[in-house]
Amino acid sequence: MAMGLKKLNWCSVIVNRIPPRPHLDILTGGYRRIPVLQVGADIYCDTHLILRTLDRLRPDSPTLFSNSLTQPLCWWWDKAMFTPFLKLRVGLVGDKLSKEWLEDRQKFAPQISFTKEDNEKEIPLNAQRINTHLAWLTHMLDDGREFLLGDSSPSALDITAYHLIWVIKNNMENETKDLLPGMTHPRLVKWFERIAAFGHGTSQEITSEEAFDIAKQAEPIEPMYIENKSKNVWHLGQRLQVIPDDMGKVPVEGTFIAADDYEIILRRSNGKLGNVNVHFPRAGFDVIPLE
Repeated sequence: MAMGLKKLNWCSVIVNRIPPRPHLDILTGGYRRIPVLQVGADIYCDTHLILRTLDRLRPDSPTLFSNSLTQPLCWWWDKAMFTPFLKLRVGLVGDKLSKEWLEDRQKFAPQISFTKEDNEKEIPLNAQRINTHLAWLTHMLDDGREFLLGDSSPSALDITAYHLIWVIKNNMENETKDLLPGMTHPRLVKWFERIAAFGHGTSQEITSEEAFDIAKQAEPIEPMYIENKSKNVWHLGQRLQVIPDDMGKVPVEGTFIAADDYEIILRRSNGKLGNVNVHFPRAGFDVIPLE
């Protein structure tokens, strides 16, 4: 949706829904989650950082982060909704999900049971959790505003919230009709349709080899936009490991380039690509020195 809002032309590489994703691993160093954003020889991991990066790269388009509340509110929505959604989905339609998908998600989030039997027991509880946050989201629209934060265009919160609601609608709308009445609230429905109308911009599918060529022909950026507030924590060139702190905990190793309160950058090198910078958010990711 961010691509549509910013009216961007972009290329996409289709990867496997379930790992392994060997071609993506070459770019990221093994990062487990999707999507990622490639801009030349710079790879941006995690949707929150991708949205911030699009704002930085395209300041001429509608901003996604108009104030300092936007990022914490995106964090609230993701952290509050993702686990109850996963558990509700497995409890309701787990018998329709592939064995491969369930086994992969069990590795992705070992702290959660992915058996239908276990999650059926918690359907009312997880529906209750989701309904509460849906209500909060809908109350943001009570004053007639078109977008959640009252801006003249959608924010990162609109895009973040839209995505999970879209997933619910497209994967278990019939099963949640009575369980999640907030999904059909008129204000929420109109807001959802308003966001959907922005579309996804103009995209062109390319191959992984073409993506590799783009990286190889480019040079990683010098991140002048980062005030390196972490110089007293890590030193330039130090070997570090970055790993998500909740799910999909696959570490990525590289040498330290820069960091601030929102982002950390590691430099990686291989014969296929040359040098690449891999960018991660600070929130939700642990940084571990290797030397």
